[in-house]
Amino acid sequence: METYLYFRKFRPATFTSTQGSATQALTAVTAALIGGAVDAAGAKVASATEIASLSVVPADAANSAIGSNYTHPGAGAALTLATSAIKTVADSVITFKSSASEDTANGYTFESGDAITVTFQQGLETSVMYPASSFLGAEATATGSTTLRFKSLKGDGTDDVIVVAHDNTKFEDLVNGINAAISGKNHGGIVTVIDAGDGELKTTKELAGLGIDGMTIVLESGY
Repeated sequence: METYLYFRKFRPATFTSTQGSATQALTAVTAALIGGAVDAAGAKVASATEIASLSVVPADAANSAIGSNYTHPGAGAALTLATSAIKTVADSVITFKSSASEDTANGYTFESGDAITVTFQQGLETSVMYPASSFLGAEATATGSTTLRFKSLKGDGTDDVIVVAHDNTKFEDLVNGINAAISGKNHGGIVTVIDAGDGELKTTKELAGLGIDGMTIVLESGY
């Protein structure tokens, strides 16, 4: 049976954005949370499919600018928001529809001091799995960065690329760990190479201790 290599992007289980002003954009996602620049291809949050739920703790008990499907819980109590009222997700910024004009039923007009908690789930292109035979090679693209190349999942000519950030001088150790998984040494079936979902980093045992703290997954376009 062929070995399969599984990778999942860095994602926190939840994060909370406290509005510094009355804006519909939630911008508390940071590079540390998602393992790469917030607007970088392959790391950024870019799809509403990644959002499992949202809730808001209002700063003001008197806010009446909320959708008709909600009952205001009062200041300091949480209210679950409808994910259908997400307007856009771009470059790790989640923008919610206002209740005044964009979604009068499920929209919510945030006020300064509101705390919005976002819970993530498996979403569009947050993880990939390759047969070991698709591995094309690895290169040290910086002292603390290794690029892994795979045959495109789509099957066309452009490679899929996974870039792993790790401690300096750990390129050889990382490659040896990938080779161990591919060769089936101490492994078999599906091997979790790097899984940084739910705010907890899990790796194959050979990659433990390499200081892995980031990863981007850039797939051939057209999926």
